[in-house]
Amino acid sequence: MNGTPLKKLARNLNLPLDQLSAELKAIGVEVKSDEDQITNIQQLKLSQRLRATSKEFGATEVTLKAIQSTTDLLELNELLTRAMADRTIQALIKDTNLDVVVDAVLALTTQPEQELLAAAILGRLAAVARGREHLVFDRADEVVSEDLASIETLADGEAKQYASQILAHIVWPWVANYSYREALVIDSADNARRELLAANLMREASIADWLRSISSHAKILREIESPETCLKRARRICAVMSDVVDRYRGEVGTEIGAGLARCLKEFLPTKLVELDQRVVFDAIDYLLSILRRVTELRFSHALEGATYELLIQGKKLLGNSDWGAFINNSSVIPEVRVALLESALVRARQNRQHREILSCLLACYSSKAHVITAIKRHFQDARDLDPDVAKWWLSAGGETEGLRQVEHKVGNNEDSQIGALLIEVESNREAMEKVGRAVVPLLEISEPVLASTVKKAVDGYEAIAQTARRLARMRKLTKTDLKGGRLEYNPLEHEMLGGHQAGVRRVKVVRDGIMKEFAGKTKTLVKPWVEPDEE
Repeated sequence: MNGTPLKKLARNLNLPLDQLSAELKAIGVEVKSDEDQITNIQQLKLSQRLRATSKEFGATEVTLKAIQSTTDLLELNELLTRAMADRTIQALIKDTNLDVVVDAVLALTTQPEQELLAAAILGRLAAVARGREHLVFDRADEVVSEDLASIETLADGEAKQYASQILAHIVWPWVANYSYREALVIDSADNARRELLAANLMREASIADWLRSISSHAKILREIESPETCLKRARRICAVMSDVVDRYRGEVGTEIGAGLARCLKEFLPTKLVELDQRVVFDAIDYLLSILRRVTELRFSHALEGATYELLIQGKKLLGNSDWGAFINNSSVIPEVRVALLESALVRARQNRQHREILSCLLACYSSKAHVITAIKRHFQDARDLDPDVAKWWLSAGGETEGLRQVEHKVGNNEDSQIGALLIEVESNREAMEKVGRAVVPLLEISEPVLASTVKKAVDGYEAIAQTARRLARMRKLTKTDLKGGRLEYNPLEHEMLGGHQAGVRRVKVVRDGIMKEFAGKTKTLVKPWVEPDEE
């Protein structure tokens, strides 16, 4: 069956999408997206309705003179509605006429209670301005004041959306708080809510700041008497937040996990026992989708356990039983699991344990056995892991009888201690050889007793040195052999004596570092010590 996409039909008829959708609904045609096909028969019925609507308003065409002579804002709104319905709006606002119409709207806005209606009218004008909407949005600051009424006073969702579009282009400082407040006050006009929250996200420096601001206004939800109504409102808010973040491409910020956990705690009613479980699950899923988007934008956040604080908070609020039901039905949890497992693998390759990541993994599964199975499956092709670290992860942090678990952390583990010993032994080797070769013979002539003691010390040193070298070979540890060299300073590879110093480019190595071989790959375990090169 032939047809025309809703979006294209709206463009052909010079009608806003929401107005066209309303007209189609009036003739029994339900549309779900702007790509829905409108058949030829449906278009014919629509044309008949539009002609009939035009006759109801009267045969007289709306003119610019009629707009200018209007003395009432509501009457002006009706004239513009008629012009849109009979498809003469483009002729009415052509060239500089758009400025004249905007001037008329602003001139008739004389009372604070008229400001939101005026904003809605301007929003509708911008929607049909065809590339000239900036002429309307540039004057958004002129239409409202700080005493603006609640956006819920507008008659319908369409008007709320248009008014919100105008608010999104206002730069006054008070508008941000107003938008946060109204985004939570709005009941069902999600398009308006989306405009307000999206505009505020662009005003903030990052997603983290945006989440903090939203949660700080969430006390508004506590004023809703019905817990069921509060919960459904929270689900709508979370859905819009997820949609807004999904389209965002800016900065993420810090403490994302804490921000999401705080939103969940503030949004949900205190007692969840008798409420619709599906609505609760949906709200958490929408917040988890924000978490997923954050890790897409900045994967480094996926490596930090604090990023997943929402999981811990959710389990705490729901309890073990309901949380188990949630993770079994969630559409986002599987993706969060993958991010956590990959983070665990990265940490393991860094020769490190991470109890926060492990705790979040445990929250993502119904039992520890399931976690162990998932880790084993994810780690199965990782051949470069240190055996002791791999065992810790593969046992989900548990202690196995007879197995000594080693916690590997750079600078505070057995390998690094052996490496440090090797460095000290090698750095003193030349001095001890000179003692054995030159000092001991002299003492044997002048001080035979003392010579015996010094010789034992030299022999003892040699025994310690041999043991240190043998341990280093067993653990596949080698020196960097950079001592005395002059290099470009890299804070990631060098340890500056006295702490990092800004502006230093060239450094001199004063103590060797230690490298460790993992399945053919060499990683720095102990950084070489360096000092600024003054030459």
